[in-house]
Amino acid sequence: MAQRGSTRALGPVAGALMGVAAVLAAAEARAQAPAPPPSPSPARPAPDGPAKNPATTAPARPGPAAPTPPAPAFASSAADAARTPPLQPDRPVTVNLRRGQQAFFRVAPDAGEAWAVTTRRLGRNTDTVLAVLNENGEVVTEDDDGGQENLASRVEVQPGDGARLVRAGVLEDAGGRFEVVLTREAVLPPPNFATTQEDAANRPPLATGQAVRVRLRRNQQAFFRLPDDRTDLIAITRELAGNTDTALALIDSSGRVLAENDDSERGLASTLAVSRAAEGPLFVRASLVNEGPGTFEVMLEREAPLPPPDYPTTLEAARARGPVSAGQTIHIELAREGQAVFALPEGQALTLLTRNLSDNADTVLTLLDAAGEQVAEDDDSGGGVASRLSTSAASRPAAFVRATLLNGVRGSFELAIQGVAEAAPGGASSSLAEAARRPTLLLGEAVRIRLESGGEVFVALPYDGRPAQAMTYDLEAELDTELALVDENGAVLAENDDAEGLASRLDVPPTPRPAFLRVKLVDDKAGSFSLVLVRPAP
Repeated sequence: MAQRGSTRALGPVAGALMGVAAVLAAAEARAQAPAPPPSPSPARPAPDGPAKNPATTAPARPGPAAPTPPAPAFASSAADAARTPPLQPDRPVTVNLRRGQQAFFRVAPDAGEAWAVTTRRLGRNTDTVLAVLNENGEVVTEDDDGGQENLASRVEVQPGDGARLVRAGVLEDAGGRFEVVLTREAVLPPPNFATTQEDAANRPPLATGQAVRVRLRRNQQAFFRLPDDRTDLIAITRELAGNTDTALALIDSSGRVLAENDDSERGLASTLAVSRAAEGPLFVRASLVNEGPGTFEVMLEREAPLPPPDYPTTLEAARARGPVSAGQTIHIELAREGQAVFALPEGQALTLLTRNLSDNADTVLTLLDAAGEQVAEDDDSGGGVASRLSTSAASRPAAFVRATLLNGVRGSFELAIQGVAEAAPGGASSSLAEAARRPTLLLGEAVRIRLESGGEVFVALPYDGRPAQAMTYDLEAELDTELALVDENGAVLAENDDAEGLASRLDVPPTPRPAFLRVKLVDDKAGSFSLVLVRPAP
């Protein structure tokens, strides 16, 4: 008791220190004394319940090691792919790429000899690209947007493709998140057509009238050697399955493309004239728009011959024949990929238009300079699929006009050559000086005006000292007029483009005078419209 009391007398801090020292001394004494034999501790009754042994402290054991992070589901290089678990069929792998990073995969043997890899569940703005590599790291096949989802990719492999690795990336090396999934595919029978031009060169030529069924895989092409006699011969695709959209190309022995056709008069099918003369063998290449896959037939047909053209088909022949003249109408029947060329009179303004088009004919008129370079071109300004061009609207003098048909079809039409008067119809003039010499526009009297592409007309305004309003109306389809108020020097005082739809309306003050209306068409179109001057509503 005295000891306990003395501890209290020393104060709490000293007492705590002496207590710690006593504990340390007792521990040291126990460590130096021999250990007594173990004896059971006397049991003491618990206040409630049966007797229990005193709790003992379990010996310290090392805690479990931190779990090893799982290996990445993809390799970041082709070399690392050998140490990364391969893709398993129908087990998607999530890929999260940083900018400039790519993912590489091996394909598990369970996939078999034919398989496909697809990207799906693309993150926002992710645009994937898939490639299959061979053992040399060369691309066997590649795809950008062939997957079912928007911007997703799909590659397909068949026996003999030499596939070793799959590489997944994002367009322009951007980062992105997506899933990669491997699926088994059916093994396709060997194709009954050549898949390279070299292979086609060693096969017999395609026989006329013989249809070959073609099933193209993604990014695959079919090649056919053409017979030596190609007179009036065309290559066609037909019996297209589903949404198949074919394209045909005529290529020479060096692989140079001589002519191409995507969509003909047969819709998504293709028609290509292959009768042109060439040095060495020619080939037809059949492929799919958007790189497939798809199924269709390829066949050669010989068309009935057309009579020899009675019009020039080259610049030299047109130059030798001499220029056309205003008021002339020429009937033209064009073969596939054909053209008609005519010389134009020097310095004379002409309007050239096609009319009376046969079924499936869609004309194109092109103005050429003396060297044969394009000056201007028109497809459908003549109404419907007819064409219309004015030499006065060309950027530089035109020496020839060339007429062709779109989509490589046969067809007939007429080419009409019309003169262009210096004075525009309806009291309008093609120049400000001419308009100043002509009568003014009468109030309430509508005039019908036709303008060629790039043209403009001027109309003098009356001197009655009262305000007026000018407007255009009754515009031909897709025409867009523009009205401007100009002074005697041509300075623009006010203008209006669209008041109601594509028509124009312009308030005309009573001064200054002389003043003029300038009218022209927007977007370089040609056509007719009406112009009228009225009093504004009160």
